[in-house]
Amino acid sequence: MHMRHFIIILAVTLFAAGCTKQATPEARSNQDSPITSNSYGLPTDDQKLWALATCAVLTESNQGRHDLLGGCEHTPENAELEQRSLAKWWGITNRASFLAILDWIEKGGHRQQFERTAGRLSLATPEQIAKIRTQVSSDPETSNAVEIAMEYKDEFGAKSITAWDFDRYIALCGFAYIAGYISEDEAWQKIMPAARLLQKTFASWKELGKNHVVGREYWSLEETQRKGAVTRQCYEKLLVDPSSPWVRLKWDMDLTPSSEAKAQK
Repeated sequence: MHMRHFIIILAVTLFAAGCTKQATPEARSNQDSPITSNSYGLPTDDQKLWALATCAVLTESNQGRHDLLGGCEHTPENAELEQRSLAKWWGITNRASFLAILDWIEKGGHRQQFERTAGRLSLATPEQIAKIRTQVSSDPETSNAVEIAMEYKDEFGAKSITAWDFDRYIALCGFAYIAGYISEDEAWQKIMPAARLLQKTFASWKELGKNHVVGREYWSLEETQRKGAVTRQCYEKLLVDPSSPWVRLKWDMDLTPSSEAKAQK
């Protein structure tokens, strides 16, 4: 997606129309991470399952297991497969590049792009929006991003596409564990604060799942055309299937770290 070009187009269109005095979302590049980096107490088995369930749409679409970190057994064969997959989809080839991607997600990820787009569209008049649509019509990916942001900017509001970013953050920690880039304990240390963030941000599995699906559709028109229907089918299945972790696990499960829970007693 030519997102940089897209942002420039929006800025020129709206600023030329006299919107420069209006506030727009700021970049997150210099902001702190929205999740704590403090040491996290050892999670219970149920808390682990809850955290893994946040990326259930991705796990289901990959035909993975919802009860295993990374969605599969930690074997040499799976490590090799995961290393290739991480390199192909994320450019992750070692521990350092994995941590760099986590840092990118924490400090903005695709949320930053969505918020900028939605913010500028929210300030635009119907005439300005029509001009934007005309300007981006030659680029299907950019046009798709505009339409998705238009449709969901008010519904998502400050929540942005947080599930899309942090569902994948949690999944990536599992993949990196399988690939051999981090230990199991380190994976849970990173996963559980992200899981708590998602629980605080959303009100149900249904809301989280929808945010993930829409975020994916915003991210890539090409991938939506290739696998979008399967992704939505997985989402719908997870809402009703008796074996689904979303059906079996209560949304409001207590995710308090064991160390904090003991301190409160």
